[in-house]
Amino acid sequence: MDGYKTLYNIANGIFAAGKIGEVLYSPSGNERNQIDTTNTITNACEILDILSRYAPEEQREALGEVAKKGKLCLETCNNLNRHFSTYTRGVDIKKTVEALNIIKPIFGNRERMIVDRVLKLYEALS
Repeated sequence: MDGYKTLYNIANGIFAAGKIGEVLYSPSGNERNQIDTTNTITNACEILDILSRYAPEEQREALGEVAKKGKLCLETCNNLNRHFSTYTRGVDIKKTVEALNIIKPIFGNRERMIVDRVLKLYEALS
C-alpha cells in the first residue's frame, strides 16, 4: 500500500512540474529557456495553487491556506493599484477611507478592529 502512495505522490509531482512549467514559460512563443517575468506575483499565486492541488495529502490543507492568502493579497494589491491610479493631485479623506476598506481583508483581527474604529470615527465626524 505504501508503494502505491509513493507512486501517486511521484506522479502528482510530475504533473505539478508540468503545470508550473506552463505558468513560468510564456505561451506567447517564448523559447523554453526564457522565463516570463511580466506577472511575477500572479505567477507565484498560480504556482502556490498548483502545489496545493498536487501536494501529498498531509500538506495539501496547509498549502491551500497559503494559496488562499496569496490570492487575497494579490487581489488587494490589484485593487489598491486601481484605487491609487484614480488620484489626481492630493489625497483626500474619502480616498483614504476607501483604501482602508480595500486593505482591511488582509489584516489580522486586531488590525481590523483598529480600522473599524477609524472608519466609525470618520462616519461620526462626517
